Amino acid sequence: MPLLLDTNVVLNALTGRGPAALKMLLDNLPQSFVSAPVFAELSWSLGRLDPAHPNTAKVVGLIEEVLKQIDPTKILTPTAGQWQKAGVCAGAVVRAIAGEIRTFKQPAQRHELLHDALTALVASDAGVCVVTQDRDFDLFAQLDPNLRVLFYD
Repeated sequence: MPLLLDTNVVLNALTGRGPAALKMLLDNLPQSFVSAPVFAELSWSLGRLDPAHPNTAKVVGLIEEVLKQIDPTKILTPTAGQWQKAGVCAGAVVRAIAGEIRTFKQPAQRHELLHDALTALVASDAGVCVVTQDRDFDLFAQLDPNLRVLFYD
């Protein structure tokens, strides 16, 4: 089954965290899919990092190199209908677990969950398997029996 790499796969492979297989996935990035939200999350780092920090140039260079390796034909971009459905799914997940497993008080947490919902939805619709360590995808898989997820620690 084709793979869609989540943001954490790329970042963990770049920093040497996680299993060695992540580096292999990163080395074969042009053969993998990414969602438009993952592409945006990786790009976000380029604007977020402090240009005055001594490590920023190195990190920016690594991320830019990764972004160049992503095949534009393998970026799964959500449709308007998928955006709407992802919003409903993310809201349902928050309603189901808010206060029990974790809270979603910060706007960034809600945006991250929405990005995950979008990634799950485009992956499911495209018939690709999401590779992630993000347990939110387990919740989306419970809502969508067609979603395939490969978790790593």
